[in-house]
Amino acid sequence: MTSEYNAAQRLLHKIKQSVSEFELNNTGGNTNVVEAAVAQDLQTLSKSITEYRILGRQESNERKRKTMLDRATSMADDHELLKRRFDKLKLRKNERENYTQERSELFQGGSGVALDTAITVDEDAFWGRSERALDGFIAQGMASLDNLREQRGMLEGTRRRLWNAGGTLGLSKSVITYINRRTTQDKIFLVAGMLLTCLGIYFIVHYFG
Repeated sequence: MTSEYNAAQRLLHKIKQSVSEFELNNTGGNTNVVEAAVAQDLQTLSKSITEYRILGRQESNERKRKTMLDRATSMADDHELLKRRFDKLKLRKNERENYTQERSELFQGGSGVALDTAITVDEDAFWGRSERALDGFIAQGMASLDNLREQRGMLEGTRRRLWNAGGTLGLSKSVITYINRRTTQDKIFLVAGMLLTCLGIYFIVHYFG
């Protein structure tokens, strides 16, 4: 019983070292070998823990059975923690590899396109966006200029109408003055005519009455 436990403990210690090595990437550049070894050792440890738990349940001595089951539970917890840690490291490794691959494809394509080419493409895109922005500003400026021209035309038309209205008002004032003058003259003629008529009637009555 003790030999199975000691073997499981040695395997557990080996897995801890391999996971730490995998995390630090101190494998001489070949992490895939360590990754495969850790996965295999985790599977072997899981089987060893299961077998040790079965042996513990079969133990007739109550104290030994409890001790073996407690050890099996402790090793199972360690196994689960190592497995979760290893899975996270593998996920991080895959994300890093995907990032590196995408970055490599971005800055250097399969046809040997170099980094300066990628930079040139970025510059072309920048100047393209700048040119489109300038075209937009020019279009807005032209629209504003057209609006100013329309407003100037409207102001000139209004000014002409005001001048015409002023001329019309001036003509009307002259006509009104002329009419007033003629009315005054007509009144004078009327009064003079009435006076002359009265004098004529007086003379006729006086001399021929």
